[in-house]
Amino acid sequence: MQLTPAEAKARAAQILAELQPTVTQWTTAVLDQAVLHLADTGRPFGMNDIRLLAPEDDCRKAGLYFAALTGHDALHPDEPQLLRKVGEEPSINPKAHGKKVNVYLLTRAGRKYIQDRQTARAEQQRRAA
Repeated sequence: MQLTPAEAKARAAQILAELQPTVTQWTTAVLDQAVLHLADTGRPFGMNDIRLLAPEDDCRKAGLYFAALTGHDALHPDEPQLLRKVGEEPSINPKAHGKKVNVYLLTRAGRKYIQDRQTARAEQQRRAA
């Protein structure tokens, strides 16, 4: 059965939502730190840059991480965009065989969102100690 574009988009959103809980707090913390570091350069960044910074286990979940940040405005249309896609480039992952990966810029709202999440994690660790 062929899906319409709207049905395919809805199905993809459902699959991503089901997979999102598999991204651990540790992976989120690692990728938050990497994204803030890359955003500080002022240049667009993407999965290729993450691959150069983050451990392989965290890289495997980076697609879901990026989807959560770019899809944030779709889930909450009244909230500002967190990551803005600005282009594509061939993947440096040999397993991807040159597949295109997105390149992003972190918005001010995205920076605040990640920094707030880091602050909440630190507070949670302080309370647990």
